[in-house]
Amino acid sequence: MKEATRFFFPQNRPTMTQIALESIREAIEKGWLKPGDRVVESRLSKELGMSRFPIREALCYLEKEGLVETIPFKGVRVSQITPQDIEDLMAVRCALEELAVKRAIQRMTPEKIEHLQHIIDQMENAVAGGEKEDVLNADLYFHQSICEFAENSRLLNAWLPLASQIRVCLGMEYILYQTSEEFVDTHMPLMAALKARDEKTALKLMWDHICGPTNRIIVRYGKGAT
Repeated sequence: MKEATRFFFPQNRPTMTQIALESIREAIEKGWLKPGDRVVESRLSKELGMSRFPIREALCYLEKEGLVETIPFKGVRVSQITPQDIEDLMAVRCALEELAVKRAIQRMTPEKIEHLQHIIDQMENAVAGGEKEDVLNADLYFHQSICEFAENSRLLNAWLPLASQIRVCLGMEYILYQTSEEFVDTHMPLMAALKARDEKTALKLMWDHICGPTNRIIVRYGKGAT
């Protein structure tokens, strides 16, 4: 998996490239396109109802994000995720989010706590509605919000390029749990520590929350990685 740069666009009327980018990214993040799958421009052109040019442009962005790779003489495929990729990603993510927690707690306000609790509520509502993808999206947003609350632009700019790859790994982690409720419940101790502004406990819980499942993910998926 290559180093990544995640691309965002202004929230005005989307261009065809933006539509293609979000559609293909979503297919990869949700596992509809799996590691090693070929990404065929002609097929996407037909499915998305657009010319190949915006699709080709979107694939260039996704290659910079690390989600796809170009294989000489073979075309584009979804990037393979190796055990080392997962371990490296989680190590960097953990370091960034531990720093984010430390800074965010120092800047925590009732409004920020309410915002984080609202995201937890969204996760629980998504579980009740059987909406796995909404659970995972809310999970990612919960962690992004903590990074935003750190009020350090360089930290956030280091985390955002990893978001697509983190989202893929969240999907891997999700099915390690027997129930969706169990997956969501892993956020509760961290949320309680953030509310209490207990930095020491929050730092330990963040490490456990991110790095704890890493070995389980590697054991489950590593055998099939190349």
